[in-house]
Amino acid sequence: MEVLLWYTTAMIVDGKAIAEGIKQRLIAKIANLEEQLSLGIIIVKETPQIRQFVMYKEQFGAEIGVKVEVTRMEDIGEDEELLLHQILHGGREHHGLIMQLPIPEHYNLDNVLNLYPMSVDVDVLGNMAYQQFLERHLPFLPPVVGAFEEIINQYKVRLGGANVVVAGEGRLVGAPAATWMRRVGARVTVANKDTQDLGALTREADIVVLGTGNPGLLTPDMIRAGAVVLDAGTGEMAGVLQGDADPGCAEKASVFTPTPGGIGPITVAKVFENLVTLYNLTHRREEF
Repeated sequence: MEVLLWYTTAMIVDGKAIAEGIKQRLIAKIANLEEQLSLGIIIVKETPQIRQFVMYKEQFGAEIGVKVEVTRMEDIGEDEELLLHQILHGGREHHGLIMQLPIPEHYNLDNVLNLYPMSVDVDVLGNMAYQQFLERHLPFLPPVVGAFEEIINQYKVRLGGANVVVAGEGRLVGAPAATWMRRVGARVTVANKDTQDLGALTREADIVVLGTGNPGLLTPDMIRAGAVVLDAGTGEMAGVLQGDADPGCAEKASVFTPTPGGIGPITVAKVFENLVTLYNLTHRREEF
């Protein structure tokens, strides 16, 4: 099927430009609020990509008038109770709260997800907010999915009836992306680490969504000409942050999100958009 209007050259997504547009919308909204919003970020395991994302969130927050407070807990050892206490404390102290994943394996992620307060869950990370999303009751999207929606709308990608392959089934990218794309009418196949031949799937796909964190996972020979590649995977190779898609895929794609500068900036902007939405909901004491 034809997913896009015909483009003679690949459309390289300028995530920073799209994020700037969201930023301007948020500045106007935040100016009318009764109090300064605050966003808490908890880091238990800092990696280069987490460091970069957090720095961008701090910068974005400063530019729109949101206070961003980062709590680093890398020195707590295996004290899961202290981490859970910090999550509860952050939920009381801030209008929005982010738990930067991944966290060390010795922590019980289910305990974190079950405890996460829905009233501050800008990432749609916790089980309560995620269940609301699955049931279509949440009035906003997980940030990465919101970034996909911005790109799909701006570049006029048609999802209804499209053949979509989602590589990765994590809570922040793959799982919510697959749920949302099915919801809007796409035919979605999810590939995971047990998938034997990813290329066999992606070569038949109109849209490929990536969220594995494996640099270079998708190569140009694995996509058909004119495919849409939405790369939300971020990993490190030779000290450089790279996406799941080899940059050469841009030469065959009709729409391509580079790393860095593609999905990431839009996702950060969507975090703050969710923050404003959550504040308005809780300030008016609306249920969601």
